[in-house]
Amino acid sequence: MPRNVQETQPQIDYGTLLKRIRASLSDADSFTQRHKRLNSTLTMITIIGSALTAFITALTAVEGPTVIPGLLDWKVACSLGAVLSFVTTICSGLSQQMNISQKLVLGSQCTGRLRALELVATTQTRAVGEITNEYAEILRTYAETVRK
Repeated sequence: MPRNVQETQPQIDYGTLLKRIRASLSDADSFTQRHKRLNSTLTMITIIGSALTAFITALTAVEGPTVIPGLLDWKVACSLGAVLSFVTTICSGLSQQMNISQKLVLGSQCTGRLRALELVATTQTRAVGEITNEYAEILRTYAETVRK
């Protein structure tokens, strides 16, 4: 049986710890970037879809049954408005259902904490054990952001 707690934990050096922190930082950064792109895409589709729906329906209301003679009548305009409204609603709902904004916050927090820890490990201003404990806490707290 081990005499103290340190004997139960394998010894780790700054270099090994720094590699692990950087790998987790890369994972967290990738997670955050993916969710940023998804959030931007869904947001742009929602904004553009809503604007086009409003424009088409307003144009139909102003111009009457024949919006653009030979090209766009009220049936086509209403159909386009309905499709755009449907797409807009789906994109908005997906964004909320997937909690994308919350995931962005978690990813940003995790990345920030890992960057700070990377600096501490690089400058070796704290003991390896302290850095290891903080790193383990970050991995527990932000597990979703650091796994691929």
